[in-house]
Amino acid sequence: MPSSQGPRPEPVSIEISGSSVSILLTQGSINIWFGKKFDKLLLSRILLMISKVDSTTEHEKEVLCRFEEISEFESNGYILTSYARKKDKYRAIFVVPFSNKRALERFMESVSTETEKEDVKITLYWRGGRVRMNIMKEELSTLGCFSILNVIYRDDQTGEQNRREKP
Repeated sequence: MPSSQGPRPEPVSIEISGSSVSILLTQGSINIWFGKKFDKLLLSRILLMISKVDSTTEHEKEVLCRFEEISEFESNGYILTSYARKKDKYRAIFVVPFSNKRALERFMESVSTETEKEDVKITLYWRGGRVRMNIMKEELSTLGCFSILNVIYRDDQTGEQNRREKP
């Protein structure tokens, strides 16, 4: 039976943010900013929640390390995509699959360590869409650390984007 409200608007992006974390959801990526000294437990809960909603989520991580350390990353679930010698070390690029628990745990530790020194921005790649974006928004909202919600919708008839803000 057709709905009297018409078709649901398609979100182009959903941004939820608080004082020390901001998450921007789009259909292909999740961009996260963690403030310096962000709560480690909350950081882990956010990344685990993302993994729960879409276990195919991935992150591309660049590491400068000794050659011997590359295999250590691989044994912890990281997938090596390329490496090149840079002076006495190697610049290695890995994919961190959120479906691999060990890789996700190591990634959470590395992000947590980085936030001790500075603000951290990460980009995750996922299979978002209207349904998953809304599920992710609802799941993340349960954490209680977000105070701002901005949703940008695509206007189905004109193809333009309309911005709607909610507290």
